[in-house]
Amino acid sequence: MNGKLKAVVLGVALGTLVACSEVTEVTTTDLEGVVARDGVTFVVQSIPDEVLDRLSQHKLVLVGETHLIWEHQEMMAELVEALHERGFRQLLLEWPHMADWLLTDFVQDTRLEPGWEPPSWFYSALIAAVRDFNRTLPQAERVAVRGIDMNLQEYGGAPDFKGSIRALSHHLPDPGPVAAFLQGNYATPEAQVEVLETLRSELEAGQSDLRTLWGEYWYDTVVEMVEVERASVPIRALREDRYDMTAQMREAVMKLLADARLKDYEHRTLMNVGGNHAQKEYLKGTDQEWLGDYLVHRSDAVGGSSIVLTVTAARIVSDGPSETLLFDVADASPENELWRIMKETWPGQIVFLPVDDPTFRGDGVPMNYEETIYVGSPKRHYDVFLLLPLAHRVPLP
Repeated sequence: MNGKLKAVVLGVALGTLVACSEVTEVTTTDLEGVVARDGVTFVVQSIPDEVLDRLSQHKLVLVGETHLIWEHQEMMAELVEALHERGFRQLLLEWPHMADWLLTDFVQDTRLEPGWEPPSWFYSALIAAVRDFNRTLPQAERVAVRGIDMNLQEYGGAPDFKGSIRALSHHLPDPGPVAAFLQGNYATPEAQVEVLETLRSELEAGQSDLRTLWGEYWYDTVVEMVEVERASVPIRALREDRYDMTAQMREAVMKLLADARLKDYEHRTLMNVGGNHAQKEYLKGTDQEWLGDYLVHRSDAVGGSSIVLTVTAARIVSDGPSETLLFDVADASPENELWRIMKETWPGQIVFLPVDDPTFRGDGVPMNYEETIYVGSPKRHYDVFLLLPLAHRVPLP
């Protein structure tokens, strides 16, 4: 095993860490047999019915991604189209709520903000593909794309919450209490709390008149924006010093927004979030209940009808002419690491591997998350592992 790798072994009973010697790892031979038998391979332009049939049995298909991968966006765009005729009409993204209305405007092509586009590094290819697909569909059959994350500044296509509210106010017949909010100081968390509380009170007090003046959609949009921003202020303020605590606070916001988008929704939903958020049980990150755990086990809006995928890449290179190698699972993994075996069994292909076999229910399967080896139970954490053969990482600005 590469000396740079950090090995983490997950305990069986309570998720506590135990010594490596206490876990018996699955052999390469055993994993090779299961991968060869159960793996489904395809190219992104032609997702087989075997995969689509498996996914479309569920109300929610939850996809956990490795962030900033072009090929993941391309695959998700194809999945949106392929699942559309099977009743999927909604795509939920790990996207800041302050830009949710901009996202809706873009993918529905209503052109309220014709100059706005998603940032090149942040789901831009996926979002543009959904907009183009929607242009081919009747209005009633179009795919809705919604954001389900709290607001981190300079993240997701709106410079900040105040800037997003200012842009939205131009589409209101009269900005009403929003005008005073836009004149207020928004430089510090303390100032943000004060002006948000004032705006919230004014929206509540003037609800009847504002619903008539703005219309139900815009009133509800502004109210929800204010509520999510109120929850976001302390998360941003404490995030650097209290990451574990703010990770739980952030997850709570995502759970509420996900439930709001899923509750009483008549169609099926595809959701794309980071691999940490998607996990059904603690594997990576802070030891807490993640979004996937909640949606699979406790959300009344999902009702237990879900399937959870985690998507990673066998080889990751930097985007651009040089294509500098950033990660290669074959170079960075022991022989019995799951994704290495998937790559070597099905070289150069996308591999869709349901982890139904009893081999994946024990605690001895090594999984390499970009040079961190976790030895655990794949089935407890995800339902399907999907491997991209090659991925180009989008550079951050």
